Amino acid sequence: MKSQHDKKKTARILAIYDQIIRGEIVNKQKWAEKQKVTDKTIQRHLQEIEAYLQELYPESEVAYDRKRQGHRLYREGSMALSDHDIFAVAKVLLDARAFSENEMEEILDHLLRLSYNRKAIEVAIGNERQFYQPVKHGQDLIERIWFFSQSVQKQQVLDVQYQKQDGTVKAYKINPLGLMFNEYYFYVIAEINGKENPVSLVFRLDRFINYAFCEGDQRFTIDYGNRFKEGEFREQIQFMYTGELTTIRFRFFGPSLEAVLDRLPTAKVEKTEDGVTTLSARVYGEGVKKWLLSQGDWVEVLSPPSYRKEMVEMIERMRGKYGEEK
Repeated sequence: MKSQHDKKKTARILAIYDQIIRGEIVNKQKWAEKQKVTDKTIQRHLQEIEAYLQELYPESEVAYDRKRQGHRLYREGSMALSDHDIFAVAKVLLDARAFSENEMEEILDHLLRLSYNRKAIEVAIGNERQFYQPVKHGQDLIERIWFFSQSVQKQQVLDVQYQKQDGTVKAYKINPLGLMFNEYYFYVIAEINGKENPVSLVFRLDRFINYAFCEGDQRFTIDYGNRFKEGEFREQIQFMYTGELTTIRFRFFGPSLEAVLDRLPTAKVEKTEDGVTTLSARVYGEGVKKWLLSQGDWVEVLSPPSYRKEMVEMIERMRGKYGEEK
């Protein structure tokens, strides 16, 4: 059984370790005064913590920082996540707006504990953090992201209840193929289990009312060559609307060709004449319509003819909503 002295020593080491691992400064003198021990005792604790960390991360070191007047953790190589990295990740997370307020706070706290200069990052993201507005569904997602990710890897058949956009709820038995993030939301790409000629369907992750492994731990199989490829799918889809995979040709009259190529990674420039660029791209047709329409008169669809006709009809319907101009 541990003595009172041993318990105090263990608590002291753990408290110092917690401060060190969060990237904070440990002042030996202040710790010694607070704990009523000598500076040498605190120094031994720091050495023990450094030895433990170096077993896990050989590149790490607990050393004195003259500028900040205390000991801190120096991390290099595979253990390191610099303040620049942490700030960049935090900015992306805040701008994505994908997580609930509680989950965002938890993620940011975990990231900030890894920083060297926590206060500087807190100040830099302070306004965005204070006025953070998640998307409206209000669902916590982290646990279900992990659940579906593991289901994809293990090829486990799932029983789900899914709420459609119109509010109706439908039950499915699905084979989850992939998990993606796009435009504020996470999506599950899946096939309906048991269909002879299955097609990939897109489900928004937050709209699953219930989800569980099928009874008997059912698994599905897919040939390696036919496996779902998230990277390829992402290049071909816009706004997570699928439709038919087709090659479209269009002219672009706008100022930023780079923005077009970033939005449509499969796009290839055919020619540029008099400031007008002709491009082709292999994409899922429904989603890209929304993007093409968003470009206004900067874009003219050339082919396929049926696709051009659909665009013309859609533009005419839009024009009709505004009535006759006086």
